[in-house]
Formats: sequence, structure tokens, C-alpha cells
Amino acid sequence: MPQVTVIVPPELAAGYRLAGVRTETAASATAAGQVLDRILTGTDHPGVIAMHAPFLRDLGERWQRRLAQPGGFLVAALPGGDAGDGGPAPAGASLRELLARAVGYEFTFDPEGSAG
Repeated sequence: MPQVTVIVPPELAAGYRLAGVRTETAASATAAGQVLDRILTGTDHPGVIAMHAPFLRDLGERWQRRLAQPGGFLVAALPGGDAGDGGPAPAGASLRELLARAVGYEFTFDPEGSAG
């Protein structure tokens, strides 16, 4: 089972640690990028990295290009929990994006369950 690491602000870290998740803290998107760089250049790579959504959104162009590369690592957005994070994505949108990035193929889900 792949290891999951979360990168969140210090005020959210305790909840993730109580749930038994490997947790890294960052106070800003810049600091989150530094944590992400340290994790990815180390020897103990997690299977999945989940990052506070506002940090992921504000990482900058260099990281956005790096995260978009096929065959790279999987980074998921964690909801920011505040109105300034852009609100929730349409149902299933982030799952489709994660699957497409992870396997290199975009899946389509039919909410009605019809075949065809």
C-alpha cells in the first residue's frame, strides 16, 4: 500500500497526525514547494502527496509544469476549508484529473450508470 504524505499549514497538521498520516507543515505556498522539493529529492518517496489546495494552486509555474509531466509523481489537492480557496470542484472532476495523471489516460464516469 503506498505511503501518503500531506503538506498542510501548521494549524491543520494535528488532525492529520492523529489520523496516522505522515504530515509535513508549511506556512505558505513557497514553503510547501520547499517541502515538496525536499521530499522528492530524498530517498523515502511517498506513493501519494496530498497538499493544502491553496498551496498547490499558488506553487507557481515551475511546479505546475513539473506536476503535469506524465509518469511523474501523484500530488492531490486537499480542500482548503475557507471561502478563498475557490470552492469545491465539480463532483468527480478532481478524481478524473488524478486518474489521468496517474495512468496517463482520461477516464469518463457516467453518473447514470448507462452502458454504451
